Amino acid sequence: MEQEPQTDGGLQLSGEEIVTLIRNIEGGDQSALAALYDKTSRLLYGLAFRILGERAPAEEALLDIYTQIWKQAASYDPKITPLEWLTSIARTRSIAMLHWSKQIRKRYELSPGSLDSMMTVAPEEQKAARSHIGALIPVQREIMDWIYYSGLSCSEIAMLIGKPIGAIRTHTRLGMSKLDDLFRPLFEPKIEA
Repeated sequence: MEQEPQTDGGLQLSGEEIVTLIRNIEGGDQSALAALYDKTSRLLYGLAFRILGERAPAEEALLDIYTQIWKQAASYDPKITPLEWLTSIARTRSIAMLHWSKQIRKRYELSPGSLDSMMTVAPEEQKAARSHIGALIPVQREIMDWIYYSGLSCSEIAMLIGKPIGAIRTHTRLGMSKLDDLFRPLFEPKIEA
Protein backbone atom coordinates (compact mmCIF):
# COMPACT_ATOMS: atom_id res chain seq x y z
CA MET A 1 0.00 0.00 0.00
CA GLU A 2 1.96 3.00 -1.32
CA GLN A 3 1.45 6.24 0.58
CA GLU A 4 1.84 9.54 -1.16
CA PRO A 5 4.83 11.60 -0.07
CA GLN A 6 3.99 14.45 2.23
CA THR A 7 6.00 17.59 2.67
CA ASP A 8 7.32 19.30 5.73
CA GLY A 9 8.92 22.58 4.80
CA GLY A 10 10.36 21.21 1.58
CA LEU A 11 11.35 17.77 2.86
CA GLN A 12 9.74 14.82 1.13
CA LEU A 13 8.28 12.44 3.68
CA SER A 14 7.53 9.00 2.32
CA GLY A 15 5.22 6.98 4.53
CA GLU A 16 7.25 3.83 3.84
CA GLU A 17 10.48 5.62 4.76
CA ILE A 18 9.00 6.79 8.05
CA VAL A 19 7.69 3.30 8.84
CA THR A 20 11.19 1.93 8.22
CA LEU A 21 12.64 4.53 10.59
CA ILE A 22 10.03 3.68 13.25
CA ARG A 23 10.84 -0.05 12.94
CA ASN A 24 14.56 0.73 13.24
CA ILE A 25 13.86 2.86 16.31
CA GLU A 26 11.97 -0.10 17.75
CA GLY A 27 15.20 -2.06 17.38
CA GLY A 28 17.13 0.59 19.32
CA ASP A 29 18.68 2.42 16.36
CA GLN A 30 19.50 5.92 17.60
CA SER A 31 20.51 7.11 14.14
CA ALA A 32 16.99 6.23 12.93
CA LEU A 33 15.57 8.45 15.68
CA ALA A 34 17.89 11.26 14.58
CA ALA A 35 16.79 10.81 10.95
CA LEU A 36 13.12 10.78 11.96
CA TYR A 37 13.71 13.93 13.98
CA ASP A 38 15.34 15.63 10.99
CA LYS A 39 12.40 14.74 8.76
CA THR A 40 9.50 15.41 11.15
CA SER A 41 10.55 17.80 13.90
CA ARG A 42 9.32 20.94 12.12
CA LEU A 43 5.88 19.43 11.69
CA LEU A 44 5.67 18.15 15.30
CA TYR A 45 7.14 21.35 16.73
CA GLY A 46 4.51 23.33 14.82
CA LEU A 47 1.75 21.23 16.34
CA ALA A 48 3.23 21.55 19.85
CA PHE A 49 3.62 25.30 19.38
CA ARG A 50 0.02 25.61 18.19
CA ILE A 51 -1.23 23.82 21.30
CA LEU A 52 1.12 25.42 23.83
CA GLY A 53 1.37 28.90 22.30
CA GLU A 54 4.93 29.54 23.47
CA ARG A 55 8.35 28.65 22.14
CA ALA A 56 10.03 27.29 25.30
CA PRO A 57 7.22 24.89 26.27
CA ALA A 58 6.91 23.75 22.63
CA GLU A 59 10.65 22.97 22.56
CA GLU A 60 10.33 21.09 25.84
CA ALA A 61 7.33 19.19 24.46
CA LEU A 62 9.32 18.28 21.34
CA LEU A 63 11.94 16.56 23.49
CA ASP A 64 9.17 14.70 25.32
CA ILE A 65 7.51 13.76 22.01
CA TYR A 66 10.65 12.13 20.62
CA THR A 67 11.28 10.41 23.96
CA GLN A 68 7.80 8.90 23.67
CA ILE A 69 8.43 7.92 20.05
CA TRP A 70 11.58 6.13 21.20
CA LYS A 71 9.68 4.34 23.99
CA GLN A 72 6.56 3.54 21.97
CA ALA A 73 8.01 2.60 18.58
CA ALA A 74 6.93 -1.01 19.11
CA SER A 75 3.33 0.14 19.49
CA TYR A 76 3.15 1.60 15.98
CA ASP A 77 0.18 0.08 14.14
CA PRO A 78 0.57 0.09 10.35
CA LYS A 79 -3.22 0.40 10.00
CA ILE A 80 -2.73 4.14 10.50
CA THR A 81 -0.33 6.36 8.62
CA PRO A 82 2.98 7.04 10.33
CA LEU A 83 2.29 10.78 10.36
CA GLU A 84 -1.04 10.17 12.09
CA TRP A 85 0.78 8.13 14.72
CA LEU A 86 3.49 10.76 15.18
CA THR A 87 1.04 13.66 15.37
CA SER A 88 -1.11 11.71 17.82
CA ILE A 89 1.87 11.36 20.15
CA ALA A 90 2.74 15.03 19.67
CA ARG A 91 -0.81 16.13 20.39
CA THR A 92 -1.16 13.92 23.48
CA ARG A 93 2.16 15.01 24.98
CA SER A 94 1.52 18.70 24.20
CA ILE A 95 -1.95 18.61 25.73
CA ALA A 96 -0.52 16.90 28.81
CA MET A 97 2.03 19.68 29.11
CA LEU A 98 -0.66 22.31 28.57
CA HIS A 99 -2.81 20.73 31.26
CA TRP A 100 0.16 20.68 33.59
CA SER A 101 1.24 24.24 32.97
CA LYS A 102 -2.14 25.94 32.93
CA GLN A 103 -3.99 24.05 35.64
CA ILE A 104 -1.73 22.11 37.94
CA ARG A 105 0.99 24.71 38.45
CA LYS A 106 -1.56 27.45 39.07
CA ARG A 107 -3.78 25.39 41.35
CA TYR A 108 -1.00 23.65 43.21
CA GLU A 109 2.16 25.47 44.11
CA LEU A 110 3.26 22.30 45.83
CA SER A 111 4.71 19.38 43.96
CA PRO A 112 4.29 15.77 44.98
CA GLY A 113 6.39 15.13 48.06
CA SER A 114 6.97 18.82 48.81
CA LEU A 115 4.86 18.65 51.99
CA ASP A 116 7.36 16.31 53.64
CA SER A 117 9.04 19.10 55.60
CA MET A 118 5.85 20.79 56.81
CA MET A 119 4.93 20.64 60.48
CA THR A 120 1.73 18.96 61.55
CA VAL A 121 -0.33 18.80 64.73
CA ALA A 122 0.43 15.08 65.01
CA PRO A 123 4.17 14.68 64.41
CA GLU A 124 4.33 11.05 65.61
CA GLU A 125 1.53 9.99 63.27
CA GLN A 126 3.15 11.94 60.46
CA LYS A 127 6.44 10.18 61.12
CA ALA A 128 4.70 6.79 60.99
CA ALA A 129 2.82 7.78 57.83
CA ARG A 130 6.04 8.83 56.10
CA SER A 131 7.66 5.57 57.08
CA HIS A 132 4.75 3.56 55.68
CA ILE A 133 4.59 5.56 52.47
CA GLY A 134 8.36 5.13 52.16
CA ALA A 135 7.76 1.36 52.13
CA LEU A 136 5.99 1.62 48.76
CA ILE A 137 7.99 1.00 45.62
CA PRO A 138 9.00 4.30 43.96
CA VAL A 139 6.45 4.19 41.12
CA GLN A 140 3.61 3.52 43.59
CA ARG A 141 4.80 6.33 45.83
CA GLU A 142 4.97 8.73 42.86
CA ILE A 143 1.46 7.83 41.72
CA MET A 144 0.05 8.09 45.25
CA ASP A 145 1.65 11.54 45.55
CA TRP A 146 0.06 12.62 42.27
CA ILE A 147 -3.35 11.33 43.30
CA TYR A 148 -3.23 12.91 46.72
CA TYR A 149 -1.60 16.26 46.00
CA SER A 150 -3.03 17.04 42.57
CA GLY A 151 -6.47 15.46 42.69
CA LEU A 152 -5.96 14.16 39.14
CA SER A 153 -7.67 11.04 37.86
CA CYS A 154 -5.70 7.94 36.90
CA SER A 155 -6.15 8.74 33.20
CA GLU A 156 -4.86 12.30 33.69
CA ILE A 157 -1.85 11.01 35.63
CA ALA A 158 -1.18 8.42 32.92
CA MET A 159 -1.15 11.14 30.30
CA LEU A 160 1.13 13.39 32.35
CA ILE A 161 3.75 10.85 33.28
CA GLY A 162 3.55 8.80 30.09
CA LYS A 163 2.52 5.46 31.53
CA PRO A 164 -0.40 3.28 30.43
CA ILE A 165 -3.63 3.85 32.35
CA GLY A 166 -3.76 0.16 33.29
CA ALA A 167 -0.34 0.46 34.94
CA ILE A 168 -1.46 3.55 36.86
CA ARG A 169 -4.60 1.79 38.10
CA THR A 170 -2.68 -1.36 39.04
CA HIS A 171 -0.01 0.58 40.96
CA THR A 172 -2.72 2.63 42.67
CA ARG A 173 -4.60 -0.49 43.75
CA LEU A 174 -1.44 -2.27 44.94
CA GLY A 175 -0.22 0.85 46.75
CA MET A 176 -3.57 1.40 48.46
CA SER A 177 -3.69 -2.25 49.52
CA LYS A 178 -0.19 -2.08 50.98
CA LEU A 179 -0.95 1.20 52.77
CA ASP A 180 -4.15 -0.30 54.17
CA ASP A 181 -2.15 -3.21 55.58
CA LEU A 182 0.46 -0.86 57.07
CA PHE A 183 -1.94 1.74 58.49
CA ARG A 184 -4.63 -0.62 59.84
CA PRO A 185 -2.75 -1.35 63.11
CA LEU A 186 -2.60 2.39 63.85
CA PHE A 187 -6.38 2.69 63.83
CA GLU A 188 -7.57 -0.63 65.21
CA PRO A 189 -8.78 -0.49 68.78
CA LYS A 190 -6.24 -1.79 71.21
CA ILE A 191 -7.55 -4.76 73.15
CA GLU A 192 -6.30 -4.90 76.69
CA ALA A 193 -5.99 -8.31 78.25
